[in-house]
Amino acid sequence: MSTNINDFYCYSTTLMHFLKANGVRYEYTTRHKTTGNRMWVFKRDERLGALLDEYHERKAKYLTEVHSK
Repeated sequence: MSTNINDFYCYSTTLMHFLKANGVRYEYTTRHKTTGNRMWVFKRDERLGALLDEYHERKAKYLTEVHSK
């Protein structure tokens, strides 16, 4: 597996489903050469970047709410 700076390697099933639900499709799936964990490879672009920002904002908000109870 060669590393490409234009690729985003996603190891989170939850994040992968979030991206797919928002119309972003992965290029291919493979396994990490050391850990054997499954990963999905997406092409980096502005839309992916915006969705990653949204995902992380939602996750942070959720974690803040859960820990403040």
